[in-house]
Amino acid sequence: MPTKDQLPQVDMTHHTHPALADHPTLSSEQSGWNGIFFHHYDHPAHQSPTHRWMQHIIGITGQGGHPVESEHQIEGQILNCYCQPGEMLFIPAGINYSSLWHEAGEFSLLGISPQFFEQVAHESIRVKQIELIPHIGIADSLVQQIGLALKADIEAKHPAGRMFGESLATGLVIHLLKQYSVWQPRLSDDTGRLSEHQLQKVFKYVQDHLEQDIALSDMASVLNLSQYHFCRLFKQSTGLAPHQYLSQCRIDRAKHLLQFTQLTITEITLAVGLNNHSSFTRLFRRYVGTTPKEFRASL
Repeated sequence: MPTKDQLPQVDMTHHTHPALADHPTLSSEQSGWNGIFFHHYDHPAHQSPTHRWMQHIIGITGQGGHPVESEHQIEGQILNCYCQPGEMLFIPAGINYSSLWHEAGEFSLLGISPQFFEQVAHESIRVKQIELIPHIGIADSLVQQIGLALKADIEAKHPAGRMFGESLATGLVIHLLKQYSVWQPRLSDDTGRLSEHQLQKVFKYVQDHLEQDIALSDMASVLNLSQYHFCRLFKQSTGLAPHQYLSQCRIDRAKHLLQFTQLTITEITLAVGLNNHSSFTRLFRRYVGTTPKEFRASL
């Protein structure tokens, strides 16, 4: 039997599952997300050999499928599960893991890099070491909702840009710390807000860089704040999450360009930081209730 150091290490960024020859049916490869990865699989009955993930892994069974009987081995301990649709498993990075799935089905895999996880953790709690606890066959509605939101964002080709996924990832890490760690983190109760000067700096940065795919870290760095604290303080100050504010700015800019310029819709798409026509149309319809073409025609 191989020693722990000899076991294969599986990297989510390589887009393959250790037991499946097929590539995922959906992947976040083109998302530009920092520290979080998403794959969706339709898989046959299969057995995965003992391996160690390089990322913290969340597996979510298909929402509309059927219960699937499975067997899991974590550091030598065997756990049997009759996984219901939408239930999750959580496998921290670096532990010995293998599985046997007795039936075909579908599942999503979310991977969080340990570096991203530790960054968010150390920004939000005051501990030097965090021990994560594996779980199998857990019903967790928040994780389920985040998985569905990430999947929908990939299918829609990221209509709000990369920040939407990164914001969800930050919230997901905080949730995992609360629910699946030996520590019960005491998050700050600080109800502070950003000053008007700080808000204006962020607003100006967004307006000056709106044609770019702005990352959450870009906005936070304007104020030299961590992503976690920036998200919390920005929402407390404006009532909007950073990705919601960014989307609203893009729509406002797009409406102005549609009304006062002769730029094509494709040119406007690029001018507001989005990379394809369909994503722009989808986001515009969500906020305005009509397509860019119809909006321009009604002026």
